Formats: sequence, C-alpha cells, structure tokens
Amino acid sequence: MLGWAASAAMLTFSRPVLAQDPPKAPGEVDLLASMVQKLGEPEHASRISPEEAARYADRVPQALIRFWLEHGRGAYFDGLYWLCDPAPFDAVLDLIFRDDDEFNPSDMTVIAYTAFGYLKVWHRRRRQMSVSLLLSSVFNPPASSWHDRVTGQPFSEDYSVSAFASTRKSESDRDDLELLAAAAARYGALEPGEVYGFFPALQLGGAYAVENLKRVRAAEHFQILAQIDRFKLTRLTPPDQPGYPYGHVEFVRYIGQRDKL
Repeated sequence: MLGWAASAAMLTFSRPVLAQDPPKAPGEVDLLASMVQKLGEPEHASRISPEEAARYADRVPQALIRFWLEHGRGAYFDGLYWLCDPAPFDAVLDLIFRDDDEFNPSDMTVIAYTAFGYLKVWHRRRRQMSVSLLLSSVFNPPASSWHDRVTGQPFSEDYSVSAFASTRKSESDRDDLELLAAAAARYGALEPGEVYGFFPALQLGGAYAVENLKRVRAAEHFQILAQIDRFKLTRLTPPDQPGYPYGHVEFVRYIGQRDKL
C-alpha cells in the first residue's frame, strides 16, 4: 500500500513559499491528485501553514508540500495509512540510522506510516526508503528504479514522491485491513497520532493477532520498536527463474555497522 481541495485564497497565499516547479518528463502525472480523485480527501485532514511549508522546502519535493497545503495530512482506509507530520518521527530515524556511514538521518523525512508500523521515508538523494518497524528492516531501491528505462533519464522528484506517497487498495493489503477492522471493533478506531502496537513486540516473540494489540501513541511506540533489535538493510535481487521471477529480498548488512557484505 503503501496510498486527498483548497480555496483560491489559500493557494494564492501559500504559493510564494515554493520554488518554481521543475519541468516534468513526458507522461508524468500527479499520482497524489489521482489518489484524491479516486479516494476522496484524507480523513482527519490537517492543512499546514505557509510557514511550515517553508521549513520543509529543502527536505521534500514541492508536490508533497502542495498536497499538505491544499489537502492536509491525514488518513486513508479507516486509518490504515497516514500521511503524517514528519516532526514527531525525527527521533525514530535518529535511533535507527545514527552513526551509519551511508544513511544520515538528517537527509531523511518520514512522510507516511501504517497503523501497524511501516514507514515511508523520503531521502534527499536516494529518494524512496521503506522501514519496517515490525521486521527491523530497511529497504532502499536502487537509483535505476527512479529512472526511465527507455531514456535513462531520472523521473522528476515531484513524480517520484507522488508515486511513493500516494496509496491505493490492493490484494496484498487484505490481511492488514482485516486486522485493522478487528482492532477497531475491539479497541476503538485510531485517532491522529495513534497506531496499534503488538504486545509483546513481534521481535520479542509476540503473535500477529488482534488480542495482542493496544492503541498507543505512534511516535513513542515507534521509538521503542526502533531500539528492540538491530535494523537490517535489504535489497531486491535480480529475477531468478523459476523460483523468484521478480527477485527476492536479501540481507545486505546491519544498519550502523561499518563493514558491508
């Protein structure tokens, strides 16, 4: 899954904080706008001020800032997926990536998370990064993933972030959606800034079951999960027929460790 209109006055007032839009490659579309068309505005939406937009001008692409200004930060699919305020999660990134030679947390911004602990992180140079707090793993696709296969040219950052931050319902989300519905019925629906946490954590032998969940504050819970185990950097291998026609995820090294395999 991992997938929001503002008044003319808001657009006129907020626009000066953004640099001129960079040119887009032919065929690029705003997938965040497409998401709003298909799914509607985000639930619990909270728009940001022009002053806050200015603070993020050098951290995330303009397309995401525009979305925050026009539609706000909020949830989709009854709280399964949250486009979030990055600030509360800076400490989580610092706990995971501190002292790593390749990944500096100051280059990263959490832009979305799920109800159970999967983070989408924008990196200034590497673009898309995914962090699973349930598996203590990090995945950063190669640069080729954001280059056009025909021309070899990079996609615009606006296109990359809209593809990364937008969400849609897929068959792979079925288990999470079923668990979310069961958790909401048992513990109440999530409010902004909340997630369902497993107790004990899965890394400590906990089971992926509704009876092991609690409603908790997301930032604080994620900080705890960030300290339970060493995080593993992973990568996707090339396709390997017939067993792995799309490749498979393999371990590269531990985050924070200097030696690399």
